[in-house]
Amino acid sequence: MNLPFILFIAIQFPLGAHAFDSKTWDSETWKPFEHPTVSERSFTAFSLPGESLTLISGAMGFFKVESVHYYQGDRIPGIEGEWVPAVVVNASIERAQRKTLELRLVLAQNGIERALLSKERANSAAELASIELERVRVLEEKGDASKSLLDQWVQKEQELRVAAAELKLAVEDARISAQLVESEIDVLDEKIKQSSLLDPAGWYVERVDVVPGSGLTMGNKIMTLVNRSYFKVIVPMSEDEIQALSNGSMKVTRVLDGQRVKPKSLLVDSVPDLQTNRRRVTIAIPAEEFTLLPEETGGGLELRISLEVKDAKGGVRIPTNFLRQRLEQWIVQDTSGKVYPVIPVRKDGSSWIVLPGQLPVGVELVAPAGS
Repeated sequence: MNLPFILFIAIQFPLGAHAFDSKTWDSETWKPFEHPTVSERSFTAFSLPGESLTLISGAMGFFKVESVHYYQGDRIPGIEGEWVPAVVVNASIERAQRKTLELRLVLAQNGIERALLSKERANSAAELASIELERVRVLEEKGDASKSLLDQWVQKEQELRVAAAELKLAVEDARISAQLVESEIDVLDEKIKQSSLLDPAGWYVERVDVVPGSGLTMGNKIMTLVNRSYFKVIVPMSEDEIQALSNGSMKVTRVLDGQRVKPKSLLVDSVPDLQTNRRRVTIAIPAEEFTLLPEETGGGLELRISLEVKDAKGGVRIPTNFLRQRLEQWIVQDTSGKVYPVIPVRKDGSSWIVLPGQLPVGVELVAPAGS
C-alpha cells in the first residue's frame, strides 16, 4: 500500500474540567479510566485532486492524431455529466470504407427488389399452371385430353411451385445480405465515433501526451484529467486515532496560513497496511473551502489534521475527594476497600492528573477511609 509522505506529531495536554458532567463529578464513585488525559495528534499531508482520469489508446493498429482541442490547464466546457470531444484521431480509412459499404448496401437493396419481382412472377406462373392443370384434368376425365398431356401439366405445375419457393428463399437471402452490410456500416460508425476521444465536462486537463500528427498504438497515453471540484488528503491512522474521528474533534487547517477548512466526508479503508497496521483515512474537502491565488490549483497544499485522542498512559483525572496522602505517598481506594498508590502529576482545579501505576483498568474508586 503506497501512502503519501506524512509528518506525525503527538502533543500531550490535559482535558479541561468543562468536558465533564457535573453530576458525574459529584458522584460517590469514580472510574478514573473513563476520564483519561487527551493527546492531540497532528498529521500533515498534501492535497490531491478528488479524481483523476488517464486516457489510453485501446485500439489495435496504428492511428494518427488529427487534432487536439484542449491543453494543459484548460477546463473542459459543458454541463456536468456531459462528455465532450477533446482529441480527434484520423479516421479517413474508415470513412472511405463506409462509402464502399454504402454502395454495397444499395446493391443489396436492389437485389431484394429483384428477388421480390422474380418471386411475384414465379407465384403468378405457378397459379396459372395450377389453373391450367385443373382444366386439363377435367378434359382428360371427359376423354378430350390424353393422359400424357395431364402428366406434363402436373410436372410443370410442380416445377413452377418449387421455383416460387426457391425465389422466396432468395428474397430472404437478399435481405440477410443487406442486413450484413448494415451491420458492417454500424461497426464502422462506432469506429468513426471512437475516433473522437471524449472528456468529462468540468474536469481540468493536467497533461497532454500527444500533438496533432502523433501516432498512436495500443497502450499509448493520450491525456490526463483531474476533477478539481473537491480535493482529498490521505492519512494513515491507528485504531485509537480512527476511534477519535467519531468524537468530532478533528480539525483541518492549511499549514501555510492557518486557514481552517471543513471536510466534506471521510472514508476509512478496511484493509490495514501489512507493515504498520495503520489504515488509510481519505478526507474529502470541497474546493470552495480553499481561498486560492490565481496560480494555485488546489493540489499540493500542505494541510494539518489534528485529533484529540484519549490516552490513559499520559495520566487519568481523579477528583481531590477521591485522593488521600499517606506520608509521602498518594493513595486511592476501590469499592472493595483495596488501596492503590498513584503518582500525582499536576493539579487541575478540583482534581488531579495522576499516573495510574498498578490501578486495574476497570477499577471503581470511593473516597478513602479517614479522608
